[in-house]
Amino acid sequence: MLTPRRAAILRCVVEEYVDSAQPVASRTVARKHRLAVSPATIRNEMMRLEDEGYLCQPHTSAGRVPSDKGYRYYVEQLMQEVAPTGETQRMIRHQFHQVSQRLEDWTHLAAAVVAHHLHSVALVTAPRQPRSQLRWLEIVRLQETLVLLVVILQQARVRQRILSLSQGLDQERLSEMAHALCRRFAGMTAPMIRRRLAALGQVEQEVMEAVASLMEREDLAESEPAALEGIGDLARQPEFAERDRLLPLLDYLEGHRVGRLLPFPGPPRGSVRIIIGSEHPEATLHAFSLVVASYGGPEGPQGEVALLGPTRLRYGQAVGMVRYVASLLDELMSIFWG
Repeated sequence: MLTPRRAAILRCVVEEYVDSAQPVASRTVARKHRLAVSPATIRNEMMRLEDEGYLCQPHTSAGRVPSDKGYRYYVEQLMQEVAPTGETQRMIRHQFHQVSQRLEDWTHLAAAVVAHHLHSVALVTAPRQPRSQLRWLEIVRLQETLVLLVVILQQARVRQRILSLSQGLDQERLSEMAHALCRRFAGMTAPMIRRRLAALGQVEQEVMEAVASLMEREDLAESEPAALEGIGDLARQPEFAERDRLLPLLDYLEGHRVGRLLPFPGPPRGSVRIIIGSEHPEATLHAFSLVVASYGGPEGPQGEVALLGPTRLRYGQAVGMVRYVASLLDELMSIFWG
């Protein structure tokens, strides 16, 4: 934890940088924020915050800007969530009640609303089932090392794959191995299985690697495309005045399913997940932050409402708006779909 004084200075730097998009100098903090300490003390504390990784200095003579670590401390310890005003909520509700009761129209409107109010890219995915879970596995010998995998997922979905093993086993051994693997991995998703592959023997590893790959393809096939709005708003942010800085993101969006930008499964309903810069597994997104909330049934299909903006983001407003729109989609689905 930071000392109260350093935390107050970090808050000032984050909020000043969000407003100005310019590196923040100690004299700016001293002039605009009443911290009851001298400018020299503020300068020394900012240097310590830089040494500890919360701030960074883009140029030798420039002021300082928050690092990803600084933003993370801010959103977890200092940020105040800002819900949309009552008037804004009434206006958004009115917009939703003006469109048809089609989920596709709702997702596109939700993306347009979030992008308009937060001036960044908004993504809204259609609800989809949670990740596939393994229920049962059979291995049928075809030839010396060639086998047929029969994989049963939840909701009795059956998928098959022919696999060549590194050594031949008779049917009795294959059946014993399949039953042992079922006992060990039943109920798990593909990522959970992959985290446990290293503890298996070679042939067991080959089987479960194939099972995990099959399940991942199943999840990808079920991923619904997302409504996407606000590329123009994002392009007008100061960070992207040089258009080349935005091109990697545009190339990524063009070459991938938009919905795969988001964490899957999404955060629990009612909560909001914030992914800042380098925390995202995709290097293309290290200049951006994601704010994500889920909507839909707790056990059934689930979709996400998300904002993609620069790390220099008004996080309090973003969290409040994304949470509100997700809760509104929850409410509409409950009213019209039961």
